[in-house]
Amino acid sequence: MKRIRLGISPCPNDVFLFSGILLNRVDNQGYDFDVVYEDVENLNRRAQNGDLDVIKISYANYVRCAVTYELLASGGALGRGCGPLLLSHGGGWDETAEVLVPGEFTTANFLLDYYWAKNTVCKRFLPFDTLYEEMRRTPGTQGVVIHEKRFTYEQDGLTLIQDLGQYWEETTGFAIPLGAIAARRTLGLKETMEALIRESLRWAEANRPEALSLCQQHAQDLNERVIEAHIALYVNDYSRNLDAKGQAAVDFFLQRQREFLAHKNEKAAR
Repeated sequence: MKRIRLGISPCPNDVFLFSGILLNRVDNQGYDFDVVYEDVENLNRRAQNGDLDVIKISYANYVRCAVTYELLASGGALGRGCGPLLLSHGGGWDETAEVLVPGEFTTANFLLDYYWAKNTVCKRFLPFDTLYEEMRRTPGTQGVVIHEKRFTYEQDGLTLIQDLGQYWEETTGFAIPLGAIAARRTLGLKETMEALIRESLRWAEANRPEALSLCQQHAQDLNERVIEAHIALYVNDYSRNLDAKGQAAVDFFLQRQREFLAHKNEKAAR
């Protein structure tokens, strides 16, 4: 049996999508999966090092690992109304103060730069769960929140400064490409993995209680309502198949990011 080293996040959308594979409820086409669960920023760094065969990455990280990996047309998180949130714990936006960000190579970081393009932002990078806890405990902090915490921030005393995804949608007209599944080019896994992910998702939708039970074992927030809301927001038709409209959104995003990085490198070289 051929082994595939698979890296995904423990977030409900990833676990739900892959539950059929993870629980061996679908035909894995002769592949055996060695699975690691890591924060998306750790996965971004592992993708840059080429550590895994199939891996969840931020779309904003793809330009750094495109030589090694190719994007899959299934398994990703792309949509509307699902972007990262710029929040504060008391007060409004202070452009001179530090902003907590869930990883240098995340789409959240790129969207923060896109929102505040007129000036440099002072950032401190933290894992998303550590970031959220620091914001919740510390008045005066501000940061970018992702994943299921977007459903709980108000009850935890945090205030919305800007929905960064909404800003992207309003200024570009495109949906937000957040995360994608990528496969090592040399293994020729693209079509096989796309079909497997679609079959895994079909299984999850038909066997929802079992898939949700697996999600609860890995989720940061064990509240069933939050897990359901997370899956409903991030698992959609684009997760099944990135159609022409979704591909156009991805192409536009990657082009804007290349332009942004080129401009950043040009400024640094001056």
